[in-house]
Amino acid sequence: MKEIENIKREIRAVDEEAMRTCKEILDSRMKPEKSLGILEDLSIKVAGITGKPLNELKRGCHFIASADNGVIEEGVSSCPLEYTRIVSEAMLSSFAAIGILCKSLDIPLNLIDVGINGDILGNYENLYKRKVAYGTKNFVLEPAMSESEVIKAISVGVEMIRSKKTFDFYSNGEMGIANTTTSSAVLYALTEESIERVVGRGGGLSDEGLEKKKNVILGACKKYNLFNKDPIEVLRTVGGLDIACMVGLYLGAALERKPMLIDGFISAVAALVATRIEPKVKGYIIGTHMSEEPGMKIVMDALDLSTFLQLEMRLGEGTGAVLAYPILKAAVEIPKVMKTKDEVYKIFQ
Repeated sequence: MKEIENIKREIRAVDEEAMRTCKEILDSRMKPEKSLGILEDLSIKVAGITGKPLNELKRGCHFIASADNGVIEEGVSSCPLEYTRIVSEAMLSSFAAIGILCKSLDIPLNLIDVGINGDILGNYENLYKRKVAYGTKNFVLEPAMSESEVIKAISVGVEMIRSKKTFDFYSNGEMGIANTTTSSAVLYALTEESIERVVGRGGGLSDEGLEKKKNVILGACKKYNLFNKDPIEVLRTVGGLDIACMVGLYLGAALERKPMLIDGFISAVAALVATRIEPKVKGYIIGTHMSEEPGMKIVMDALDLSTFLQLEMRLGEGTGAVLAYPILKAAVEIPKVMKTKDEVYKIFQ
């Protein structure tokens, strides 16, 4: 745990003075106060993250953490195990939704194999083989990961950010069959919310499958007495390598003082874990879209964050987050380019 303690010590709080200055600049521009709504909120938040009132976000990059989950043995997924590897390769080939969106928006896509139960044999320049294990264990029978595995997976995420520090901002997504079960279990343990509100159908479970999923999560959280436990212990016990890697991505972005965009439910659960590890991380994360997964509202409420897109999406992969790139990039241009009323009068009178 020493690595995590070192990371926590290095993360600084966002710059409140830069945020105040950015707001003053926005209020002075030729527009009614707060008339650009969330665009103004975004530019102010970015100011706090970077420590500069005026910013330019030229390029962002997207990370996908891919891993398998042993709890699939309990019949909690409608998809077969090999789907994680196959869809991951489709993403790398720009056939899957996230690959198509990233290509159309000119966003570099990076896929991290942190725990796929199998190997991607193709040669892809945007594939990062950082496998901690060939999937997690079935948490119904034993904890999903060892302490060294969960710390290593978090460290992979931190190192990936460090390796891409030339980018101005980031987003993340995931691929891993049964990972709505792992993320729901983590959320349930951290919030003790109603299991009915936390757990959804994921990739399309039947009524019977949904009930089984709820019972699996309930049983595991009681078996390991996870309520009020340390967030890393919760993650280690019922989480996944993909979620752990994304936790590291959030911590890494905060270390580098760069914005990190949340995607949907699983990405948001990883954000919650990161903020429970180090509360200052919250200042560096930005909500994007409200996933249709039922637990999304619970996790965003727990994060005390809002979203600004409603797209009725629940695919994951980061598909919602990357669609927010143009909005975020445009938002920071407003205080930098827009002129005051007096300046405009001087130009055009």
